Amino acid sequence: MTRAAVLAPGYGGSATQPVLRALAKALAAHGIESLPITFRTRGRRPSRDYAAEIADLRAARDALRASHDKVALVGRSFGGRMCAFLAEVEPPDALVIVGHPISPPSLRAQGPLPLRPRPRDEAALAATRCRTLVVQGGADELGPVAVLDRIAGLNPLIDLVVIPGAGHDLGRHEREAVEHVARWLDAALR
Repeated sequence: MTRAAVLAPGYGGSATQPVLRALAKALAAHGIESLPITFRTRGRRPSRDYAAEIADLRAARDALRASHDKVALVGRSFGGRMCAFLAEVEPPDALVIVGHPISPPSLRAQGPLPLRPRPRDEAALAATRCRTLVVQGGADELGPVAVLDRIAGLNPLIDLVVIPGAGHDLGRHEREAVEHVARWLDAALR
């Protein structure tokens, strides 16, 4: 059985984003081929309703499906959001989101920043019909664990791994996040 994963970067990132390179290397150690992508809208505002980004993911997924038995979608931050939107309508064999920015703080507030819920993101994740892993920093300022925990608690297909002390950028915890993803995908794509 052949296995592969599309790797989608965070906002403004490319196929060479360091976390994607680390993911590709870790997945290869488990016999999972990867295809890192760069969204065509990189450096510009996202497309209307994310149509271009979702089309980019779909094209990469279809290219891998032509030669692999199982294909996962793996996304970092913004890329994870895009993967979840595609997975909602066309479930992959597995879905992974590393650092889901599901409810970032409001940018216009004074003082402590209130959260800015993203109902579409919450609905897409809640509607997941494939095995899903969300790896989230315990101190992720863009994706509070409480929001993800609530959604994961209602959908038995979602596994939530929280990395204590990690923020949205993961920093020194990136390697731990990558290892979680590689081990989980190795099992999920069997």
